[in-house]
Amino acid sequence: MSEDVQKATRPAHTRRTYILDREFQLKYILLLAGIGAGSIGLFGVLAHRVHVTAVASGVDGGETLLWLTGLGTAGAAVALGLFGLLFTHRVAGPVHVMSLYVAALAAGRYPRLRPLRKGDELKRFFERFSEAFDRIRQREADEAHALESAMAALKPVATTPESRAALETLSALYTRKRQAVDNPTGGTFKSVA
Repeated sequence: MSEDVQKATRPAHTRRTYILDREFQLKYILLLAGIGAGSIGLFGVLAHRVHVTAVASGVDGGETLLWLTGLGTAGAAVALGLFGLLFTHRVAGPVHVMSLYVAALAAGRYPRLRPLRKGDELKRFFERFSEAFDRIRQREADEAHALESAMAALKPVATTPESRAALETLSALYTRKRQAVDNPTGGTFKSVA
């Protein structure tokens, strides 16, 4: 009977959203379509001229068309390859920088975040990432302040060895949190993007 309940609660179909970031995706969809259409259009115009010239002169233009096709294919491959390099650099650079920040965060450090370059993509994602990063840093600072207040209140009454050991543990935790928040590692991350 549990299988019947599970089948009844599952949706009959799942919706897929392909356009998640309209501005970003449409920009590159249209750019790729334009490069492809432009290169095919240029090849078509050149092929038509070779054909018209061959027909007018009574010569077989098949070999010329074959060479033209090879050059058109190589030219389109080079153009799309260069575009791919530029595009992936604009996306992979910010992802690389953010992965360095995540590694620093995992190590308990809070470096100063630098803004992305002018041509970089994923700016809205980086803004959200920066907000989350700042909130985590602020939470650590708030916790350090709370630990400081708790230690100040407990210090006069810590008379037993166990309470002094607990106070030392709190002090070590406070020191670690203050160092992580107050000493950002700004020079550690080079602009590699």
